[in-house]
Amino acid sequence: MSIQTDIKPGHKLLSRGVVKAGFLALGRTIESASHFEKDTIEEIAEWPEGFSFNMTIVPYGPNLVMEKRNGVMKMLHVRKKDDANLIVEIKNLSTAFKMITTQLGAHNVFAQHKIGVIGNVGDSMKLIRLIYTAEGYLFPEILNKRILKKSPKMTLKKHLNRVHILTKGMVLGR
Repeated sequence: MSIQTDIKPGHKLLSRGVVKAGFLALGRTIESASHFEKDTIEEIAEWPEGFSFNMTIVPYGPNLVMEKRNGVMKMLHVRKKDDANLIVEIKNLSTAFKMITTQLGAHNVFAQHKIGVIGNVGDSMKLIRLIYTAEGYLFPEILNKRILKKSPKMTLKKHLNRVHILTKGMVLGR
């Protein structure tokens, strides 16, 4: 026996907006850092030109799509890229919201099987390291301790990089 209802799931507009803003900040940080930040440049160096990744919230987004162009990562302003080299699927909006708001770290999400990866495992590890580097710049140390296994040592140069990323990088991606 099948029971049908007219109940539709809520849209959770606020959560979706926070995740979209978080993806924008993450994408801009990776894009900016790929121009000058040593660790980021080393991580993406082995990816071929045109390598792309799509990070998406199942089933309806939002999405973060990036591609390596001219040796740096660029955010693509597309809804989704099904032919990306690496596809990261976060199982639901609630999990993505907890990640963006520093309630859960990526390593916890993987351990809890709330994220799936389609593509090369080595590339997914590089992406995780890129995300960790970006989070190190985006969040103060007190929040980084909650989401990163090890909080990055912030030298004077890294503090200057943070200022660059949080100003010019967020606006222009450079």
